[in-house]
Amino acid sequence: MKAGHIELPVSDPVRSMKFYTEVLGFKLDVNQDNRFIWLTSNGYTLLLRPGKPATGDFSASPNLCLYVADVAGAVHRLAAHGVQLIEHSSCIHFRDPDGHWFQVANPGDDHSSDAASGA
Repeated sequence: MKAGHIELPVSDPVRSMKFYTEVLGFKLDVNQDNRFIWLTSNGYTLLLRPGKPATGDFSASPNLCLYVADVAGAVHRLAAHGVQLIEHSSCIHFRDPDGHWFQVANPGDDHSSDAASGA
C-alpha cells in the first residue's frame, strides 16, 4: 500500500479553496462543480469535499504538518492573513476556516525533546 490523497470535509469548498491557495500556497488541480476541489502541495494531494469537519483540541485531533524553511516568515505571513496562531512546545498550530488543525515546522529542527517530554 501507499498513501493516496488526504480528504478534508469542509462546509464551503470554494471558501476553503481560497484559503488553501491564497494563504497556504496550494495549487489548484481540479475544481469539480465547486464541490470537489483537488489541490496539491509538493507532490501531496488534498481533496476538499462537502461535509462536516470534526472539531476539537489539536492534541486530540489530526494535524497536518506544513514544512517551511523559515518558520518565523511563515508565521508572519499567516498572521498577516488574520490566521490565529497557537504556540505549543516548539510548534506553531493554527486552524483552517473549518477548524482543521495544522502545524508549521521546519523539518530540520530537532523535535526529540518534545517527544521525550510528551509535548
